[in-house]
Amino acid sequence: MKKMKLVFVALFALTLSFGNAQVNQVNLDQTDGKFVQENITLTPGDYQFNISNTDVDHEVGFVLVPKGKTGPENHIKNAYVTAPVKSGASSPSKVVTLSAGEYEYFCPLNPTPKYTLTVRDDVEPIKLTQVEGRFENQEVTVSEGSYQFEIANNGVDHEVGFVLVPKGKYDASNHIKAAYVTAPVADGSSSKTGIVELSAGEYEYFCPLNPTPKYTLTVLK
Repeated sequence: MKKMKLVFVALFALTLSFGNAQVNQVNLDQTDGKFVQENITLTPGDYQFNISNTDVDHEVGFVLVPKGKTGPENHIKNAYVTAPVKSGASSPSKVVTLSAGEYEYFCPLNPTPKYTLTVRDDVEPIKLTQVEGRFENQEVTVSEGSYQFEIANNGVDHEVGFVLVPKGKYDASNHIKAAYVTAPVADGSSSKTGIVELSAGEYEYFCPLNPTPKYTLTVLK
């Protein structure tokens, strides 16, 4: 059984709200004939997809379906963008409730390949809060396993992010890409990362946009 210890914890885990539910933002970018984000993994919950059109010279859209069921009758209608997305613009979907399983997303207007969206229910959450110039959670100790970070912004007057690296390796090439937030975190909101597989060892986390000190994350066997 996983054990998790958060030291100096003071959480502010507000996301965008939809009724009483927490709504997580996922940004996806389309270029000519493809999505930049080719496969994504999430945990069960409520999501809003923000679709951007980067240099496609006509309007694009977004289709989400259960894996292998690509016919129009299986389209998850709430995942449609609320308006066609012109070049240089973006448009959100409505709120989509995702349960564990596999899905596919694509754009028939671009057109793009079909990409896999996996929703996993075997992932432990780690919630971290940023205030001006620092994280409130100053050390984290967990056991080996699969984790998803949720990064909250409590009073920083601009967007923040999250970087996780093996201890002492700060170059961008060493960033654990799955630990990037799926959308920049504005004041009063939070954003989740991808799924991060943590093996035993020491890591560091920080935000270069705030900026914050570097804090230790220890993973035990």
